[in-house]
Amino acid sequence: MANTDVTLGDTRKTTLSNQERAQGFTHKYTVKYTDIDEGSGSSDTVTVSLGNTPTDFVITKAMVNVTTAFAGTGALAIEVGTDGDPNNFITSTSVAAVGPIITGAGAAPTTLAGTFAAAADALEALFTNSSSGSPSALTAGECDIYLAMHSANSVG
Repeated sequence: MANTDVTLGDTRKTTLSNQERAQGFTHKYTVKYTDIDEGSGSSDTVTVSLGNTPTDFVITKAMVNVTTAFAGTGALAIEVGTDGDPNNFITSTSVAAVGPIITGAGAAPTTLAGTFAAAADALEALFTNSSSGSPSALTAGECDIYLAMHSANSVG
């Protein structure tokens, strides 16, 4: 098993507008299959660095919306969290079908997604190939990762 680290480009990171925040999410990250088509083993992983949280932060909600099913490999799953806890917000879930993913500590959209801290932390999405093929065999797939991330220094 090998892991490949990639960094999501700035053009795929969005701070949502006030109108887009109607569902409570503040940030959106778009990951395409071409971002993670790395490695050659059937149990390879790809870690996508999404960026950093602000200091004194809280993340209250998390969701992944698979807009195009990931295809071309046996089985591929996503986790979303921090570098110290990769499944803190979204636990391992297949991205082989279109639709929303809300799991983990924040399964109910109104509960805490998983973390808060006084120091900034690195956000990441971990993609794991768990059967035949490899991430390099992907031919399709796209997902949007939504977070409700707030700085305690900006409240009030």
